[in-house]
Order: sequence, then structure tokens, then C-alpha cells
Amino acid sequence: MSNVLAHYSPEDVTVLLGGFHQLSGFAEGTFLTVSKSSPTYITRESADGIVSRTHRNSQVYEISLILHQGSESNQTLTYTARLDELTNMGKFPLLIKDQLGSTMFFSMTSWIEAIPDASFSTDIETREWKIKCSQAVFNLGGNESASSAGEDFLNGALGLAPGLSRLF
Repeated sequence: MSNVLAHYSPEDVTVLLGGFHQLSGFAEGTFLTVSKSSPTYITRESADGIVSRTHRNSQVYEISLILHQGSESNQTLTYTARLDELTNMGKFPLLIKDQLGSTMFFSMTSWIEAIPDASFSTDIETREWKIKCSQAVFNLGGNESASSAGEDFLNGALGLAPGLSRLF
């Protein structure tokens, strides 16, 4: 096994909202979390030891974005949430990409769950935005090297494959 030096920089994590607005002003520490809403399999064991599993084809994810209160992206997210409240048309595509690695998340249909609570103090506070996503593709990669555009396309296509198989 050879020695490998992986590279990561939080400044090289891109979050693109609606295909045009790159979010900025992330808080210190953990600023982004991607969570699948339900497991792929639910496992049950009978009293006599028979194990069964149920497959759930859910591609629903929750994204938690933590911005500091001075971030201009808070205003963009607020406008998007208000648009959805007034018109039910506040859905948007969301792309998250680690530019120095191969981790990529993409959803065609995303929406803001609710405007976050706001607190004010003598320090810079944070705003935690919860975004729900469906029709999502998630490739959790590493940071030995950045993925190419071709690899990103392949990861996206492989993520969409289960949905495409239902068309045929």
C-alpha cells in the first residue's frame, strides 16, 4: 500500500441553489450535513431467528446548512421560502460538490422546510436551514483526488439508474 495524501478544504465545498446562487457565509465547525430520511432496508427478525428485510426505494434526503447571521445567503433562502409559501412554486435544484474530492449530492426537487429560528446575542449567531430533497443522487466519495466531470456524470447517472429502470 502506498502512502496517499488526501486534500480537503471547507472553502472548496460548493453549494449551488437553483443552478445560479452559490451559498456563502457558512458557520465555523460543522456547516453542512446530508442525511438520508429513511434507510434503504428495514430488517426484522422473527422469534425463531428468521431474518427478513424490506427494501424502500426512497431518495428523500435532508440537508442542514448552518450559516452565520451576517451571510447574504440567508436573504436568498428567505426569499425562496416565502415564494414557496405564497405560490407553492419554491422548489429548486440543489448541487453540493466537494471540489477537491469525489463527494457530490444533486437533487432536482428541493425545498426549504421552514425559516430557521433567529437568536441575537453579543456574539455572531448562526441560522440553521433545513432543506428537503427528493429525486436525489448522493455519491459519498473521498479526497485522494478530485473527480473529473466524467466521473461526476457517471456517479449521477448511476444514482438515477433505479428510477430509470421503472420506465422500461
